Amino acid sequence: MKIERSGPPRTHDRVTWRIPLSGSPSLHWQRRFQAAAESTSVATAGAVRFEDVALTFRSADEHVPEWIEYIDKWIAHANAAETEADDRQRRDTEQSNERRDVQRREVSGANEKFKNL
Repeated sequence: MKIERSGPPRTHDRVTWRIPLSGSPSLHWQRRFQAAAESTSVATAGAVRFEDVALTFRSADEHVPEWIEYIDKWIAHANAAETEADDRQRRDTEQSNERRDVQRREVSGANEKFKNL
C-alpha cells in the first residue's frame, strides 16, 4: 500500500509536530522508512515516531521545512522499497507456481504413458 503525506504538519506545543498519512503504514514500511540513508544534522528518519495514520517528530519552528523535505524523501524511499519487495514476492510466487505446473504435467505425462500397463 502506497503511503502519502495527507496534510501539513500541525503542533500543539511548537515542539512536537504531527503529519497525517494516507493510511496506516505496516511495520515493514516503517522499517524501510527509518532505514533511509539520507539525513541531516537536524532531520533523521530514526527520530520519527509512528501513530496509526500519522507520524510525529520533534523540531523547532525554523527546522520544520527541512523535516518535511526529508520526510517526503523517506516516504518515497519506503514506498519504492515496498513496491520492489512486493514485485519480488510476486515473481517468486509465479516462478514457484510455474515449477509446480511443470511437475504436474510431467507426472501426468508419466501416468498417461504407463496407464495401459
